[in-house]
Amino acid sequence: MLLVTLFICALTDIVTFRIRNVVLLISATGLLFFDIFIFPEGDPASDLKAGIIVFIILIPFYIAGILSAGDIKLLMLTAMYTGLSSLCHIAAASIIASLLIVISIGCFRHEPFIKIKFPFAFALFLGAFPFWSDYFQEVI
Repeated sequence: MLLVTLFICALTDIVTFRIRNVVLLISATGLLFFDIFIFPEGDPASDLKAGIIVFIILIPFYIAGILSAGDIKLLMLTAMYTGLSSLCHIAAASIIASLLIVISIGCFRHEPFIKIKFPFAFALFLGAFPFWSDYFQEVI
């Protein structure tokens, strides 16, 4: 469900540079619903705690103008789904994807790299995608 959410957010971020709150809300509600009713071994409290920790860590980046509010909400949702340890790996891969996107946009537009705005949701989708093959192997 997270990969589908990241894909939808990546598409809307590419087209409009906005991440729809309704998509994030439906995905977070679905996660908590499945944790409470479908998979009783799930822990909704730890999911919420992971999201709150990511929010607290990323607020300075929002204040500095490095990340937008939608990016922070999407990272919070990713932390809720994957946990903090997996989020660190996904964030590292997403930063690499972000750098590649910024460099390619800068080369084609001939703009300074600092002024380039790009869809971070797409970079987060690319960063999360390689980890899903490992996840599906564990589930199956």
